[in-house]
Amino acid sequence: MNLLREYIREILKEDPIGFVHDLAAATDEFGVGDFDWFGGNPGKGGGRAIKRAFNANADHQWLSTLDTIHWGDPYALADLAGKSKDELSTTMTLPNEGIVGFGNETGLWVKGRITLAGGDMDQLYTGHYGDYGPGKEGTEEEVTHRDKSSGRNKRPTISKDYSRYGQLKRGNEFAERTARNIPYVLDQSMWGSVSGGGEALVDNWKPLGLIPDWEIIQILKKQNKGRDVEDELEEIPPGKLGQLMKLAQEFGVPIFDRERNELWSPE
Repeated sequence: MNLLREYIREILKEDPIGFVHDLAAATDEFGVGDFDWFGGNPGKGGGRAIKRAFNANADHQWLSTLDTIHWGDPYALADLAGKSKDELSTTMTLPNEGIVGFGNETGLWVKGRITLAGGDMDQLYTGHYGDYGPGKEGTEEEVTHRDKSSGRNKRPTISKDYSRYGQLKRGNEFAERTARNIPYVLDQSMWGSVSGGGEALVDNWKPLGLIPDWEIIQILKKQNKGRDVEDELEEIPPGKLGQLMKLAQEFGVPIFDRERNELWSPE
């Protein structure tokens, strides 16, 4: 019986047809005005419907194997301490591949539940932390209460119209192919659509480490080998390395390179 249940779970998960059928059934929840049959902003209701359909049809076991990194200025990342309830926008990397950085930004490596994954961040437009503050998301008191309880949840602000996708039939080759032509990554077979790490929203996260830019990585590697790094330190902004180490202490995590080798630990 346990084997049968496991088999049924394998059949039902990672289901693109189920995903678009759920969205077709939720058409009434999608935005109006700038949203039409070409698509547009799905509004708060549509954004929630997309995340709900993703939760019901994605392969969360496989998604949990991905490494998720939130990128930003090391000074700005300090503001995230104690805000693990807020959903973070992250890039995704397969566990056996090197982590692709974002220019001179520092990565906060986190682990949590992926609530939405897309192949390209420009196809989701989930916005920034401030976009979910007082105003559009309620009064200052309401947002403050939500920050203390469930945190700030992000959502896609762009989508195509899925109202006609309810007509797609399972087992039909064209229908199955059409259902997979979506900007979301439900399972491993859809990883090929990911560009530049894509984007994943991660909720209830915990920090695992920090991944600095290439210059800092080289300095720490040379330092670990006992080599003089005075010249290299003069080439980076004053205090940059110190802020990174302070950030590692604040989060209580090590600093890693792009291959996940530990370079420095606050312990």
